[in-house]
Amino acid sequence: MNPTTPSAPPPAALPPGYPADLERSWRTSDGTVVRIRALHPGDLDLEIDFIAGLSPETLYQRLHYRASSVSRGDAVRLLELDYRDSLACGALVDGPAGPSLVGVCRYARVANSDTADCAIVVADAWHGRGIGTELMRTLAVAARQRGIRVLVGSSLADNTRIHAWARRFGFEVKTEPNSGGEVRITVDLSTVPS
Repeated sequence: MNPTTPSAPPPAALPPGYPADLERSWRTSDGTVVRIRALHPGDLDLEIDFIAGLSPETLYQRLHYRASSVSRGDAVRLLELDYRDSLACGALVDGPAGPSLVGVCRYARVANSDTADCAIVVADAWHGRGIGTELMRTLAVAARQRGIRVLVGSSLADNTRIHAWARRFGFEVKTEPNSGGEVRITVDLSTVPS
């Protein structure tokens, strides 16, 4: 296997409806090859290792509460995807032990609507390399193709890094009233380039 090209799962392992059209390779500014693709249940160990590798602060910013880990059952539920109303995209890089996740972006449609809740997290060592932007771009295109018009995320008030990132791309960022400082980030997908 070429160590600069992250591996893809074998085609037989892919679940029905898996969006192979989302798969692509991309390079960070330092030249690292990153494979962007939809996640599937076979990625369970990658997902568990990814979450386990997040710093306590990053995990807190993502979950909005203190936790030291995520259970295997929770990780299984994160990968129960139908690729229309729920989708997760991962950024993978190859290393000596094989591929590893360095970022994940996901959405879940709000029932009977054209709005979906979304979330993004990038491994600490990979912050600032554009991975979050590439994941969000991929997720936005996929969501729009599946009839989703608006993505909505939430963050804690002290997560100024994600607020600045969202504002840089023209997303609406505002503090929710009576929320204890929770910030709502809204992405109108009609404004996101294809």
